[in-house]
Amino acid sequence: MHAPLPVIVQGLGPIGRLIAEAALADPFLEVVGAVEIRPELAGRPLSDFVDGAPEVAVRPTLAEAVADSGSAGGIVLHCTGSYLDRVAPQIEEALRQGLHVVSTCEELTFAEARHAEIAATLDRLARGAQRTVVATGVNPGFLMDALPASLASISHSIRSVVVRRVQDPSRRRTPFQQKVGMDLSPEEWEERRAAGGFGHVGLTESARLLAAALGWTLVDWQHEMVPCRAERQDLVTGTLETLEGSTSDGRTVRLHFEANAAVAEEYDEIVVDGTPPLTLRFEGGVFGDDATVAAVLRAARVIPNTRRGLATVLDLPLR
Repeated sequence: MHAPLPVIVQGLGPIGRLIAEAALADPFLEVVGAVEIRPELAGRPLSDFVDGAPEVAVRPTLAEAVADSGSAGGIVLHCTGSYLDRVAPQIEEALRQGLHVVSTCEELTFAEARHAEIAATLDRLARGAQRTVVATGVNPGFLMDALPASLASISHSIRSVVVRRVQDPSRRRTPFQQKVGMDLSPEEWEERRAAGGFGHVGLTESARLLAAALGWTLVDWQHEMVPCRAERQDLVTGTLETLEGSTSDGRTVRLHFEANAAVAEEYDEIVVDGTPPLTLRFEGGVFGDDATVAAVLRAARVIPNTRRGLATVLDLPLR
């Protein structure tokens, strides 16, 4: 086996800590640094937050972490935010430090969908540095885009692809519960939606990524977001969000994302209306946090063999 790939974990929120913990157990990776801007964490050893971690200091900047570790040419596992315009400077800095980037930023999964100019800049910088930038996760990054794209590869004359993800947010971390409005009053839910930055981030990216894999151009879009309510309960139990995109000749991609503490059952389902028709269903659903961690580690392992520039999960080799 080759020497382990050096990785720096940037962002020590709930997902970042899970990623760091799992990376420590991965024989292909070596955790050599950590970055966190919160002053109460910076300067303390990573082992204070992640069991079994090396005695490396958590640094407030990536440049300091690289200097400590001598890990130029390694990989930053980037998990600081969902919105690309806010985290793009961090990714640019990673490229200046000579690092590959594997990010959990949802909007980076198919960056040109919302941020074409930022996407072009990151692609140019990554190519110039001979590095790769890719975003991954379970959703977006797998269940609603890469996996249905793979499933659709064994069907032809496809008329529609429908993906349904139904989960109970009460089993998830607190930031996710807040993002889907769990335990808000209906009035608070409406206020949060009107303010923006609310609900699931990534449906647009998943739809465009899936359409790109199918070779479709989606020209007509319908998007809806509504609060979920349980009978005889005053508080919102979550959010149902749907997005449908259609081609000019009527082929459709439909994504159904429901995070609802009152659901009777959790599941993930993909239905391909083609020849042959296909249905793939995960009873009980796929637990998102653990699956996201696995997706990030897998991307890190294969990133040295991925094309340079800004890539998508469709560009990642299987091994």
